[in-house]
Amino acid sequence: MYSSWLPNCESLQDLCRRVIIRSIGSRRLLHKLPLPNSLTEWLKEYEEPTKFDRKYSTSDVEFSSDDGTISFKGHYFYSTTFIHTPYGHGYKRGKHEWVFYFDNCCGQVAVCLLPAEFCKKRLFNMVPYTGCKVGWSFNQVGSATYEVPMWEEKRKYGSLFDSWDMIGMLLDMEKGTLGFMVNGKELGVAFDQGLLGQEVYPAVSLCARGEKATFVSSLTYI
Repeated sequence: MYSSWLPNCESLQDLCRRVIIRSIGSRRLLHKLPLPNSLTEWLKEYEEPTKFDRKYSTSDVEFSSDDGTISFKGHYFYSTTFIHTPYGHGYKRGKHEWVFYFDNCCGQVAVCLLPAEFCKKRLFNMVPYTGCKVGWSFNQVGSATYEVPMWEEKRKYGSLFDSWDMIGMLLDMEKGTLGFMVNGKELGVAFDQGLLGQEVYPAVSLCARGEKATFVSSLTYI
């Protein structure tokens, strides 16, 4: 009877590990707990599923069978798609890393971090405009911007990225910082304001027909 609830012991361990990590939230708190060294090492890094969330996207986005790749097929100018987060909630604590691979970049693709308000209002096909500060973004022309994923932002942060590049987000909710990386090279902190105390969701924005994004890896550190 119990086998129908838990397919195997590994899945139970997987669930326990995730619950512990998300409950602790940071490596700083871990050292205060009476845990064996082997368990401490086991909890330092957790790999989460790499899936986009069909519930938090638009009808203009096509999903692969495993939800690991999205393609823009529609007629709207923009479509923003959230990743699948554990338990359906955003991130409030901990240190996290997400990496995406882009293909057929034709317009202004971007990796984004968005507040819970964006999700509640279902702004997934919103066309960004100057002065509309709705999140934190790193876009294809190398700009870091609060105007997800507005390309007119003048503050340059990194170099251009294009098709076949690996783009990562590095979020530290204990310090309230967000940085990005291109093909494994960290570009440093892009944002250090407005993140503390927020519930945030990682996302990808596509804007031209045929653009694709593949979710490569999702890691949580403590």
